[in-house]
Amino acid sequence: MRAAIAWPSSLPQKYSVNPNAWLRLFAGWPGRMKSAVRSQMLNVVLVVPNDNEKTWRDFREIAAVAGKQGVRVTLVRHRRKEQLRLLPLWLRSTVSMALTGRTDRKLLPGRFLSGRRISKIEEYQVLEDAGAPVPKWTELKPGTALDPGEWGPYVIEKPSRGMFGANVRPRKTSRVKFEHQSDLPSTHRGSQAPMIVQKFVYTGEWPVSYRVVTAFGDVVLCIRVTTKRGTPLRTRWGFDQGGVAIVSNTKEMEVVLDADPEIMAVASRSHRTAFPDIPILQFDLGRDAETGEICVFECHPFEPTWPFSHGRAMAVQAFYGVSFDNQFGAMEGIGRAVVRKAREIL
Repeated sequence: MRAAIAWPSSLPQKYSVNPNAWLRLFAGWPGRMKSAVRSQMLNVVLVVPNDNEKTWRDFREIAAVAGKQGVRVTLVRHRRKEQLRLLPLWLRSTVSMALTGRTDRKLLPGRFLSGRRISKIEEYQVLEDAGAPVPKWTELKPGTALDPGEWGPYVIEKPSRGMFGANVRPRKTSRVKFEHQSDLPSTHRGSQAPMIVQKFVYTGEWPVSYRVVTAFGDVVLCIRVTTKRGTPLRTRWGFDQGGVAIVSNTKEMEVVLDADPEIMAVASRSHRTAFPDIPILQFDLGRDAETGEICVFECHPFEPTWPFSHGRAMAVQAFYGVSFDNQFGAMEGIGRAVVRKAREIL
């Protein structure tokens, strides 16, 4: 029969341990373990939208900002052969993001966040459902008849798929009527998609709008755009004199950095409530010169260009001596927003 082991009733002093010391040692261990595992798990893939040198610098800066917060960012172009190097991430918890544009193909298992290719009609419906202040609007259909008492004597007619203000014009409300797409010239945007009408927002003698870029709802750029082309609109309904411009982004526009807090708040709130999973939105907003009401004209849910490096943006910054990057530290802000969203998902 084996003898029982006789354990000493007490250990020598050099081997003794204060129980409170052990408690202090392990008290924060679960939190530290969770934090360590989380930092290892957080992987983000960002799709770089083009090969522009400035774009790549921007994305490297975004990746560096995220890296300082414990998030590993992999940059990749949307080319199949380049995506082979993503294979090591296949079994890791990863979120992929195309900050602008691409929606056609996922890179890895898990969430893929990108823009949405939708018409203005669907865009306005989503914004309205989310409570964003979109001016009253309707799709032009056969039999559409508008009441000037409800809409005002003039409305704005525009295509549901437009670009740079093409085919956007004021129309007498009583004369608005549906035209079939086949009856419009092939160069008219209305020949490719339905037309819509929108209640006119009077922003002053000269058209004024704000372009606000948001990253998951965080404002990273806010500029004010004013045009002085054509005839000034001295009164709200003074269109009968002709030659009046209603679009602010023209060749004769003036661009200034303007961190308007009310404008930025509307853009931020609209992004978070209407399109929370679209990484970057570029809002166009206006303020009624008489009522002070702020309206969202559109937010470009599928804007393929990087707003800090495309040709038009670079030309505007050079001409007016402004820096889109430096107004709020755009890349740092985008990096923080990417990290916040990744942590929400992962």
